[in-house]
This record gives sequence, C-alpha cells and structure tokens, in this order.
Amino acid sequence: MSIQWPDSLIPEVAERRCIVVLGAGASAACTAIDGADRHPPNWSTLLNDALGLLSDPSDRSIAASLIAKDRFLDAAEMVVARANPADLAAFVRSILVEPHFAHSRIHEEIYRLDTKIVVTTNYDDIYETYCKQGKGSQAFNVCRYYESHALNDVRSTMRLILKAHGCVSNPQKAVLSRTQYHRARRDYPEYFNLLDALFVSNTLLFVGCSLVDPDFQLLLEGANIKCPSDHPHYAVLEGGQAEPLRSAIRTVFNVQCLEYTAGVHNEVVDGLVALNDRVAEWRRTHP
Repeated sequence: MSIQWPDSLIPEVAERRCIVVLGAGASAACTAIDGADRHPPNWSTLLNDALGLLSDPSDRSIAASLIAKDRFLDAAEMVVARANPADLAAFVRSILVEPHFAHSRIHEEIYRLDTKIVVTTNYDDIYETYCKQGKGSQAFNVCRYYESHALNDVRSTMRLILKAHGCVSNPQKAVLSRTQYHRARRDYPEYFNLLDALFVSNTLLFVGCSLVDPDFQLLLEGANIKCPSDHPHYAVLEGGQAEPLRSAIRTVFNVQCLEYTAGVHNEVVDGLVALNDRVAEWRRTHP
C-alpha cells in the first residue's frame, strides 16, 4: 500500500510549520562506504553486541533475557551500569563511526523537504554529514541536548538538527538507559523545555520511529494534555497494527498513523518522493 498523505499536512511542511523526527529506521538502509555488508544497528542488535562488554556472566545473562523480552531500556541500564565507560565509548564509536556509513534515500528525501528543524534520536551523524555536503551546507547547525545554542538557532535563519539523545561525537553523553534519560532531563531542562514548546507549536512527522521513546512519549502526552488540538501529528509506521493500538496512539499522543505495507520499506522512500512532489507544487503555487 502507498502512504496516504493527508491534504492538511502539505501546507504544514511547505510553509515550514512541520518538524521531521528521525528515528533509527531512517538509518537502517545505510551501508558502509567500504562496501562491507554493515548497517547501523537497531536497539536489539546494538545491545546484543554490547553484551560482550559485561565481564560478569550473570550480568550478561540478565541483560540478554531483557533484550529477548524487548525490554531495551532495562537491558541498556545493565550495560551502562556494568560496562567500563571507556570500553563502552569505544564500542559505540566502533559500530557507528568506523564503518563510515553512507546516507540513505530517506535522508535525501528528508533533506529535500527543507524543513526548518529536524529532531533525531539517532547517535550516528549520517544525516547531518549529508546535509553539510549540499549546496546549503553553511545554513545547517547541529545542537545536542547538552549544548546551549538551540533557542538561538531556532530564532535564526539556520536549518537546525536537534540531537535529543546525544551523538557519536561525544559517546560519554549518549543517552541509552533509563537513568541517563532522567539525568539528561534533570541537568539540561532548558533543552527539553524547548522541545516541549516545539512539540506544542508545530506539526510533527515521525519517520523511522517506533514511538516507544520515553522522552517523546512524555513530550507528546504532555503537549496533548496541556494544549489539545484538532490538528494531529503524523507517524509513518508499518501496517498491520491492531486498531485499538492505533486508536490509543491517536488518543494519548494525538498522532495519526500513516501506514505502509509491513516489511516493504521501499514504500517509505516512494512515499517521501510523492510528499516532496506535493510540497514543491504547493510552494510554487503559494508564494
């Protein structure tokens, strides 16, 4: 099935009132520049690979059991608490930096949408590296959750990439575990207050996200309670979800699911191409 973009979304994107939120799925199709058959890991792969950092067999067994139950935040808590910090930082670099991943078609189409702001939970720097290779490379800035210039960038002419969970450029500040989520919010409230304001005042388009991120769940639910709106956010998700789950996402987070055929990820690229065509037409006809 092709993604059905609501008519009301087109002017939101075209007039830059829409923020794209990129998750791990946006990088899943990226491959190593050297031709090796390597891709950026998803949560399960990353955590399973990180089990080797745990010297205690009991810790490894507990973490593996949590991963098998999809309790990724709890498994990450075990890894972060028990692994040597220097070894963990080197591990993150080895899987996200050293392969030198090339960008994906999804990155190209997101770039072409030319939104003012992109928010990403990804630790990799694939999207921002691609953006800075383009004609508008000088117009992009990146702000990680522990940096203080996000609001200045929002109120400037810059295109902005907000990295809500940190970056491979500083693995020690990457947010993986439940405790690290808490510390990030506690220590950098101005950043997350800004995200809160942006989530209230803009339309969000989630691409490659599973909507299980606790930061985003908190922001979305809070925004929906404080400032309910008839205008939903949108999430591109695999089809096949039960109707009660889709209904709960809409009720709790005010997010409308835009589905594609389960397992046919090329439909996401095709859908983004079609979205870009409609946005470009709007910008031509509504100067």
